[in-house]
Amino acid sequence: MDKHSENFEKIKAQLHEQGYHEKDVTITSGKAMILGVFNAIPFVIVFGLLYRFLLIERAYLLEVSGLSFYIIFIAIIAVSVVIHELLHGVGWAVASGKGWNVVRFNINAMMPSCACKVALEKKSYLFGVLTPFVVLGFGSVFFIFIYPGTVSFLTMIVNFISAGADLIIACNVLKERDVLIADHPKEAGYIAFYR
Repeated sequence: MDKHSENFEKIKAQLHEQGYHEKDVTITSGKAMILGVFNAIPFVIVFGLLYRFLLIERAYLLEVSGLSFYIIFIAIIAVSVVIHELLHGVGWAVASGKGWNVVRFNINAMMPSCACKVALEKKSYLFGVLTPFVVLGFGSVFFIFIYPGTVSFLTMIVNFISAGADLIIACNVLKERDVLIADHPKEAGYIAFYR
């Protein structure tokens, strides 16, 4: 067992000693990716249509195809994913009131990830979960209105799709009553602790 899993097990044991019961609210990474895409599609469609009908006339469209297009697209994904995970960390660091001590960054299968190392109240956990969606998703929409074009449009799509799994988690969090929430160190989601 790695040290992150050990820390997670310690949190669970401490909360059980305090009389809390747990409820597992996790989904596999593969399922989170698939369901996340479906959750993001409405945002992509709405803002894609706004882009198409309001901004395309002044858009800076790149004349790229083939390998060049894929290089640009992969660069957008790489930069967006790193910033996305960093924003989760910023959200939990701020919402917990304990700074970066509560945040853990990791790389799994060449992908960065971020987890909160302590159990948080519902609203604090939710703040960290939704920070990338709000900042990157709607920041991309703002940017596309200022500088419409191929890169800004692709960036908007990537940022909303990247936050799709976060929306699933946020919807589950909103259904919880009085709970403490511990971010799962490996799976998408959390363990809810209630009395």
